[in-house]
Amino acid sequence: MGASKNRKQKFLDANPLCFFCGRPAQTIDHIPSRQCFKNRVWPEGYEFPACLPCNNDAGPLEQVVALYLLMGNHDGDETGSDLLKLITGVRNNSPQFLPKMEISANAKKRALPLYNFPFPADEAIANAPIVELPDGNRTAFEAFERRLTCALYYKHMQEVMPTSHMMRTFRLQAIQKSADDLVRTAAPMLPNGVVTKRQNTDIGDQFFYNWYADQATKTFVFLSQFSQSFVFIGVACRPENAKGGDDYRSHSSDFSTVEVAEDRQSGNSENPFHLGAGKLSTYN
Repeated sequence: MGASKNRKQKFLDANPLCFFCGRPAQTIDHIPSRQCFKNRVWPEGYEFPACLPCNNDAGPLEQVVALYLLMGNHDGDETGSDLLKLITGVRNNSPQFLPKMEISANAKKRALPLYNFPFPADEAIANAPIVELPDGNRTAFEAFERRLTCALYYKHMQEVMPTSHMMRTFRLQAIQKSADDLVRTAAPMLPNGVVTKRQNTDIGDQFFYNWYADQATKTFVFLSQFSQSFVFIGVACRPENAKGGDDYRSHSSDFSTVEVAEDRQSGNSENPFHLGAGKLSTYN
């Protein structure tokens, strides 16, 4: 048995159950996906046991989210070839999730005040780097967020999330003004901070998060950020503790999420998305 196979088998012997559904695991899944990181250099310690269906079925939707994580990043670093590969992949596999580039100047004018973005006063509003996302993208992001919630629950609670647990997730672009309020309010309540890293490789601050876990009630909460791209928040708890919103959904509903998402119609509506600096020309 080769070193790689031996390592994989050792990992699965120590982690025999799928982090997501609890069935026997046959593979190792990277969460967040390697596609979400520049040059596919991902942080250490974020490998999870997964059964084949839970690992393979999420691929197309993870690719969609990875595209928007890189395309919406405002940290000033270009992602050139990574972004082009993701654009090609989404165009080939899930073209219904690509952004609508041609939106009106009025729509851009309504969206600009939502962002901490110093758009030049003498620049035509029509040139603002804002596109519109199809409604179906919410499905891709929700699938990503719920898998991330399950993975971090598994990592920090040291067990597979029960299918009876309720989950709610939320996301904002980091450049949105409301994201500042969310981080300022939520972060102090989540005492455990993690800045991910990789030995001998500087991956910057591409993925970091705060979390809280209560073993007595099996409640888990996290607030994460991907560079200057997106802020995500996730909550998982028992049904009797699912309070504070009507958007909780049972974990048992997740196991058909990917298949259903592929078949949904995704009509367009005004759903603005602010492109990272220099990203607009990629689509021209």
